[in-house]
Amino acid sequence: MKRTTVNITSLLPINREKAAAIAKAASRYECTFLMEHGNSILNMKSMLGLLSQSFPQDGVVTLAADGVDEEQAMEEVLSLLL
Repeated sequence: MKRTTVNITSLLPINREKAAAIAKAASRYECTFLMEHGNSILNMKSMLGLLSQSFPQDGVVTLAADGVDEEQAMEEVLSLLL
């Protein structure tokens, strides 16, 4: 499992174009890809989830990828978030 903490303040609020790009990138991979903050866990492959999620004020979230292609998935999604 690959985990990393990132600050996504520059993306907030996430619009539908950005949510679609993130979900599409995450969906290209077989691994499970999640965003966590507090007690919330979000499937990064879900555009609707990204649009409806309430993000923390400070923008700090943890990304977790688990599977055979987790390294590549993390790199691609991070390139969209940062």
